Amino acid sequence: MSDADQPYGDPSAGDSGVPSSLDRVLADVAAERAAQDAMWGVQDLPDGTGTEHVAAADAAKRDCREAWAGARLTWRHILAEEFCEALAEDDPQALRTELIQTAAVAVKWVQAIDRREGGLTHRTPDGPGRLEKLVRDRVPDLIRADGRDPDVRAAGDGEYLMLLRAKLYEEAGEFAASGDAEELADLLEVVYALAAARGVTAGELERLRAAKAARNGAFERRHVLRRPERR
Repeated sequence: MSDADQPYGDPSAGDSGVPSSLDRVLADVAAERAAQDAMWGVQDLPDGTGTEHVAAADAAKRDCREAWAGARLTWRHILAEEFCEALAEDDPQALRTELIQTAAVAVKWVQAIDRREGGLTHRTPDGPGRLEKLVRDRVPDLIRADGRDPDVRAAGDGEYLMLLRAKLYEEAGEFAASGDAEELADLLEVVYALAAARGVTAGELERLRAAKAARNGAFERRHVLRRPERR
């Protein structure tokens, strides 16, 4: 085979026989991730995984085995099995492993589409990002004082709790990124608001904190507990 037949050189491991196939897909993934951050910012959300999803994982595995045995296996079967296995994990290390495996299967699926369909391209989203967010009480007044007209509404009860939880992760992410003590003050304000929404006063929250510190200690000794090795 001549250099003209292989303009990108020989395939590398993970290229599925097509030179630079993996690099191309991973470049698209990197561009998509950058676009997500540009639209939504840093997002730190709960995992939402755990043993309550074990039945779904078992069903996905069974579906995949039966599809294999019946010669009707598809990428959907394989990706669904990997994703459902991730949903069933509550250990962070195991969850990370399953998510990497899920991502790898998704990448391999894209490579298969590229081999089949040729030079398809990925278009990253180009939109305004999150259109609404919870803000402090005086922010609309400050915007008006600046000569602008804010589009503002009041959140309902259930929505308010959801928006507060999102705000909690937003503020935690901002502190993690900057290390600025002022971000901790923002985080504390959200914690107080969440407590109040649950009917817990700031004084009661402090009492709960102090009781737990008396029972389990604080973090003054900087203990780091190693997880037991999984066998």
